[in-house]
Amino acid sequence: MTRRRWGKAGVPLTAREAAAIDARNARSRYHHQLDQQRAYHEWRAGKLVPYRITLALDAKDLYGPEVDAACGVAEPQVDMWEAGTLYPTWEQLQALAALTGCTERFFMRQPHEDLPHETSMRFHRIGGQKCDRRQPPPVRAFTREAIAATVRSAPVLDSHLPSGYGTTQETR
Repeated sequence: MTRRRWGKAGVPLTAREAAAIDARNARSRYHHQLDQQRAYHEWRAGKLVPYRITLALDAKDLYGPEVDAACGVAEPQVDMWEAGTLYPTWEQLQALAALTGCTERFFMRQPHEDLPHETSMRFHRIGGQKCDRRQPPPVRAFTREAIAATVRSAPVLDSHLPSGYGTTQETR
């Protein structure tokens, strides 16, 4: 017996429509796996950017020990990620991505990325008074020691990635 597949408003799909949907879903899964491979490769290469962690958390208004708990770490580890002194594991990065709604690759250094040096916030007026608070400069990179301490124990070939990934080892 053939399983019936449905389209809009209870209209059964034709075999051609079902095949097209299956092919699109297969392409989507393939591209997701490819994106995961690239993100893992970049993570192993130490391309994670602390400032991007701060951006994602600020965009979702996420602060405090709840963030650490959601990422499966003890406080103040997420603060240390943002400061660039502790490099998160791949699993911790995945938890952070799920929490913020970002992809893992969002947190990686982009080619020719230029982060802002400072904003115009000090010129804003609050209650008629000029704001004197200056934002600290963005943390652009993790320390080499922090990266090495985490990545050293990470597998080159990871079982949750498609076969064939991780044949080249890139470390700092």
